[in-house]
Amino acid sequence: MNKNYEYLSDEHANYIKNLIKKVADKDPNYEIFGSKVHQYELNETVSLEWVRAFEKKYQVKLPQEYVFFITKIGNGGVGPYYGIDPLSLDEDYVRHYNHLSKPSIYNEDYLQFYNEHITLFENKKRYEEQEDDEEAFHKKQEQIYNRLENGTLNINNQGCTYDGLLVVDGRRAGEMVYIDWELDVGYPPVLVNMTFLEWYQGFFEAILAGYDIRGYGWHMLGDEKELMAKYTNADLETKNKIISSFVKFSYIDKETIQFKETIQFISNFDGVNDACRLKLLFDFDYKQGLQVFDTFLEGDSEKIKAAIETCMNIWRSEDKDKYYDKLLRFIYGDYGNFEDRLKETALIFIGSTKCLSAGDLFEFVKNKEHSEHIRRVAMYVIGEAEDVEDFIDVLIDILNNIDSEIVLLETLFTLRGIKSEKIVQAYQTLIPKYQNSANPMIIKQMECYLKYME
Repeated sequence: MNKNYEYLSDEHANYIKNLIKKVADKDPNYEIFGSKVHQYELNETVSLEWVRAFEKKYQVKLPQEYVFFITKIGNGGVGPYYGIDPLSLDEDYVRHYNHLSKPSIYNEDYLQFYNEHITLFENKKRYEEQEDDEEAFHKKQEQIYNRLENGTLNINNQGCTYDGLLVVDGRRAGEMVYIDWELDVGYPPVLVNMTFLEWYQGFFEAILAGYDIRGYGWHMLGDEKELMAKYTNADLETKNKIISSFVKFSYIDKETIQFKETIQFISNFDGVNDACRLKLLFDFDYKQGLQVFDTFLEGDSEKIKAAIETCMNIWRSEDKDKYYDKLLRFIYGDYGNFEDRLKETALIFIGSTKCLSAGDLFEFVKNKEHSEHIRRVAMYVIGEAEDVEDFIDVLIDILNNIDSEIVLLETLFTLRGIKSEKIVQAYQTLIPKYQNSANPMIIKQMECYLKYME
């Protein structure tokens, strides 16, 4: 479509409306995520006088692009994910807007704040189990929510607990932020690094270009040639984001020079997000991806790390089985000492192979040098093995001698579908031992099994 328009002009508004119409015509059955909710409809616009009344009421200056949108295009309606929420002057909505005039944390090091405070939520159960602390917990929880929402306008629901916030305060005013209100340690808010209109308009342009829009907003705008051109002089953080953004290209014509240039770019393993490059190579040239994967497994620790991070991109069952022994060697430490995150990925891969044998993982579970978490994952994988019933005696030995209640409980889950008098006898012996355990699920699982076997 012709982009020959003046920024924030009537022609610009018409361009965006035409984008919406073209996408609606392309998706008559509302197959794009969220479209069944907004159905490509825009709400009525509001006047500039209405906007000024809103700003005065809540002591806020709304970003210019957003004002353009609600006065020239629509006060909410169709948009990324479930669409754009409308503004309202109704008194029932006051509580949604009272924080707008407060300073936004996204002008500061919000990640430092997040990491320092969010561990509170990881300990939520411990706090709530202590009656004296429950009120203090909820007060602290509310303070954290407020700090993350101050100076932003929540305009976009993305499903579940994910929202899109428009920053209205400070140097990032007019930019979008994604946040998961579950506030998990590993999932802090994300600066989209797009202004409101870049984000809004780019969504429809991406659909019309045939890009994969799952996770829209996490990837940089532009086609493959534009992204490759930006790469050369970019800083390390931007380079990594450029590489990651290639996942949106769900199809590239293999017969064109453009595809060859892209493969050459993706195959440039220069240490910048090698794992992402390898994942992309698996998508665009699976055979070459396997060749690089083999090379990485024989490389230095960083290459091995990239290989393990991408192992789940190996999807042919015969290829998975070919790497079974190598991934076993990895979890047992033959390639070096790697973090649990990578061991867990390797274990899940091992569990997805046809040649999985429970017997290959018992020594790993018994080894106290491994963390409780990763040993529990290994026991989970053991439970997926078709030959697990051949190892009842080994599993009972683990029950009797394991040093970790976490691993013990996973072992009980592994055994619950197996009928055996040996297990009955083991549980009858173990129940008195765990009567005072802090984890009531241990006794409960054994008692449920005994009842099941009656």
